[in-house]
Formats: sequence, C-alpha cells, structure tokens
Amino acid sequence: MTTKIAVVLFALVLFGSFTTFVWPTRWRYDHMTVDGDTYPVRIDRITGSAFVLLPGDGWTPDEDVTDEPQGDSDQPQLHRS
Repeated sequence: MTTKIAVVLFALVLFGSFTTFVWPTRWRYDHMTVDGDTYPVRIDRITGSAFVLLPGDGWTPDEDVTDEPQGDSDQPQLHRS
C-alpha cells in the first residue's frame, strides 16, 4: 500500500514538474515563408510580440521586417528609419 502511494505521488510530482517547467515555455515557435525561403518566427506567449530570425541580423521584431526586396537580396529586410 505504501509503495503504491509513493508511485502515485511520484507520478503526480513528475507530471506537475513537466507541466510547470517544460510545456509552457515563454516562446512559441513558428515559421514564415518568403519567396521560397523559410524563416523561424518566435512569438512571446505573454506579450504576443513576434520576432523573425534573419541571417546576419539575429532575432528582429516583426514590425521591423518587410518582405519587399531591397537591392539584389531576396530575403526579408529590416526597416531602417
């Protein structure tokens, strides 16, 4: 009986730890495709802010990214103001 209670208690602690520390991470990851190229996008679950991972620029807020090519590059560009 004591072993059965210990196993159930351990399973509940394990499940609780998983649901607290692993599953609800701050970021949700997705992707977007621009001109056949796929770019990772991370979305903050708390604020809803989205960031796009651009080669050479790192994680960039989605408001700063445009899909209009500038020059001869076909990847998304930063809005520079």
